[in-house]
Amino acid sequence: MYYLSFEGGKMKKIVFRGLLVLLVSLGLASPAWSADSKELERRIDSLADELDSMKVDKMSRRIGRVDVQSRTSVFGYGEMHINGQSDGPTRIDNHRYVIGVHSELASWIHLNAEVDFEHGAQEIDFEFGYLDILLNDSANVRAGVMPLPVGNLNEYHEPILFWSVERPEFQTKIIPSSWNAGGIGLFGTPTEGINYRVFVVNSLQSLPGSGDAGDGIGNGGRTGFFRGTDGIRKGRVSLNTAVAADFAVVGRAEFSKLYPGLQLGFSFYNGNTTQGLINEDGNTTILEADMKYRNGWFDMNAAIANIDIQDAAAMNTFCATNAGCTNDIADNIFGWNFQAGVHLFQLMGKSTTQDLIPFVLYEKIRPQDRMPSGTAPKTVTGTSVNFDVVTVGMSYLPVANVALKADFSVLNFEQTAGTTEKFNLGVAYMY
Repeated sequence: MYYLSFEGGKMKKIVFRGLLVLLVSLGLASPAWSADSKELERRIDSLADELDSMKVDKMSRRIGRVDVQSRTSVFGYGEMHINGQSDGPTRIDNHRYVIGVHSELASWIHLNAEVDFEHGAQEIDFEFGYLDILLNDSANVRAGVMPLPVGNLNEYHEPILFWSVERPEFQTKIIPSSWNAGGIGLFGTPTEGINYRVFVVNSLQSLPGSGDAGDGIGNGGRTGFFRGTDGIRKGRVSLNTAVAADFAVVGRAEFSKLYPGLQLGFSFYNGNTTQGLINEDGNTTILEADMKYRNGWFDMNAAIANIDIQDAAAMNTFCATNAGCTNDIADNIFGWNFQAGVHLFQLMGKSTTQDLIPFVLYEKIRPQDRMPSGTAPKTVTGTSVNFDVVTVGMSYLPVANVALKADFSVLNFEQTAGTTEKFNLGVAYMY
């Protein structure tokens, strides 16, 4: 006689599986068990789905996508403005709402991107999208569409970081903030208190091409050009309409340990700009310096820039016979500003995390500092485009990432006795 032994684990599994098959078979054969069999099928399907999910997760781990969601954060900012002036109507505008994403794709590769919804989301602008490849403190690689390191506002232009409602005129008509371009370069902190960035990027476009604007291929985009009223600003076109025949080198260095509370910054830019549309290159050089200083309740900043444009006369000759640009390009652009503010609650000795900053800002703006020989300065209804402006205002921060602003400006234009007055209100926030 033979006996079956149930002490081995293998035999126990065989018997258990057999009993399970028998019970399922009986259940399927009996109408009284029909509901239970359907429930069993549902549970089996659910278990199969869980197993598939585990397989997908395992595959994600193999390709390095473990917990990408936990290493991705969303940020952004926005601002609404009310703008009034003495020679025009009062306007209201949700100027911009920005959504940004930072993702740690690996411990040494980070993604940063921002999309800007402007003027009540009627315009969409791609602010930037680039990869930071982190190698060491002294030298790291950045590649993609990036904000250019020119001046102290272009890279970090969130509205709670400056006191006026609108960006200062210097950062609009001299250094065009915000300004991005596509390229690659290095950045780092070689020693404590010194930061640098240097990139090779697609250059400004000083003359319009003949292709379709927005054709998405960059061949002959017709939206980029220099002009008298705001210098190089219109030359910083979106990548999908940019001609990429010319490239530029741009860089910046910052020094923050020279003196307590003081930061000095220096920026440069150089590149040809005519993109092969005329024989002349239109080489453009920007030299910029800025400073920030804070000592307790006292806070100030200043910036100065000079822009030299070669072949401006040839550009104006081109624009005189071609649509899409104006024949008033200067061969030198110059501007500077100085701003001082008081952190009032700190001055009064109040213990609070709120901040109230009355400020005064002076700016000298010269988009046509010097014209090429034979070219008359640009005028708008008889008024020169060169001017100086005094702005007084106040910024109240109930919390660190929210600002309520108000300011009043008086613009004095050259070659005219008249002035323009502006009044602005704003709401700004970051998240």
